[in-house]
Amino acid sequence: MTFPELKDGALLVDCLGSEPIGYTVETVPCNPIYRQYTDGTCMKQFLFLFASREYYGEDVNKNIENLGFYEHFSDWIFENNYNDIVPDLDGRIAISVEVLTGGYAFDTDANTARYQIQLRLLYEEE
Repeated sequence: MTFPELKDGALLVDCLGSEPIGYTVETVPCNPIYRQYTDGTCMKQFLFLFASREYYGEDVNKNIENLGFYEHFSDWIFENNYNDIVPDLDGRIAISVEVLTGGYAFDTDANTARYQIQLRLLYEEE
């Protein structure tokens, strides 16, 4: 929610509206155990998508702008990890957020498109 290019009030969870501009964070099924250690502790993972509904169509510049948003988002995630800025998780210790795919148009129609990027949160439980 602190990404500077997000439009205020447009972020939902597991729900993306049909009208632009809106954003959502959606869970992706996965094995929650990322790495098991010999002492029985483990590093866990949470896979998720960050997606948006954007204006889309024959205007090449607008479509490039949409992809640029995801490039900036990916750079911002990398910069936050580099500076040890991670989410504050109640009862868990966030290690990093990783970008697993670049942003891409997933579902398009004549006027709008769903763009998305897949990420992974690595964390340990206290």
